[in-house]
Amino acid sequence: MNFLLDFLFPKRCVSCGNLGAYICKKCFSEIEFIKKPLCPICQRQAIGGRTHPGCGGRYQLDGLIVVCRYRGAIAKAVQKIKYKWVYDIGKILVSVVAGNLWKFDFPPDATLVPVPLHIKRKRWRGFNQAELIGQDLARRFKHPYSDLLVRNRYTRPQVELKSDKRKENVRSAFSLRPIRQAQGEQVHGKPLNFDIRDKNILLVDDVYTSGATMSECCKVLKRVGAKDVWGLAVALG
Repeated sequence: MNFLLDFLFPKRCVSCGNLGAYICKKCFSEIEFIKKPLCPICQRQAIGGRTHPGCGGRYQLDGLIVVCRYRGAIAKAVQKIKYKWVYDIGKILVSVVAGNLWKFDFPPDATLVPVPLHIKRKRWRGFNQAELIGQDLARRFKHPYSDLLVRNRYTRPQVELKSDKRKENVRSAFSLRPIRQAQGEQVHGKPLNFDIRDKNILLVDDVYTSGATMSECCKVLKRVGAKDVWGLAVALG
C-alpha cells in the first residue's frame, strides 16, 4: 500500500524539491544539530540538558531536550506539517529526535505530555503535531503517554510576537484536563485515570523558542504535584 502511494504521490524533499524523500540525503546532511545540551532557561550549555542551579526555580523546567536548529530542511518540514497538513513528515522529525536522545539526562520513567492546541486551531488543522510526535516517541521507547493538558483560551501564535510579549500571551492559557475517575468518563475516547503527583513529565512540542509556552505548562503540572518536568522539542527557534 505504501509503495502504491509513493508511486502515485511521490515524496519530494521539503528543502530542495528532489524526488524520493521528504528530506533528501544532501539536505539531511546540512541539518544543524545542537552538539551540546542546553539549559532551558538561559540556553547555554548544560550537562545532560539539566537546568542550571542558578536558573532553576520551584515552577521552572528541570531540563530540555532539543536536537537541532530551526533552519533549513527542519524548519520547512515543521512548516509543512503545521500549514500544509503533510502530517506523515512527523515520523522523520521523531527519528531525528530519537537518534539524539542519548545526549540527555532526562528521567527514564517520564510520561510524555503534548503541549495542547486550542480546540479551534486543532479542528482547523485536523491534528496537533505535538501529539503526533509524543505518541510516536512513546511507542518507540515504551514510555507512558497522557493528554493531560488543555488550552483554555485562543492565543495568538507565538511566532507572531516579540519575545517580551510571549509570556503575557500564554499566561493562564493552560489547565489540567478534567479527570473523572468515579464516573469512568472518557475524553476524546480515552480514559484519563492518571495521578500526576510525584510523576516525571516530558512536555512535547515541535519548536522551542523563548520557552514561554512550556514554562506556563510546567507551572500547571508542578502546582498539582509533578516531580521533574522537562521540555522536549525537535528544534530550537
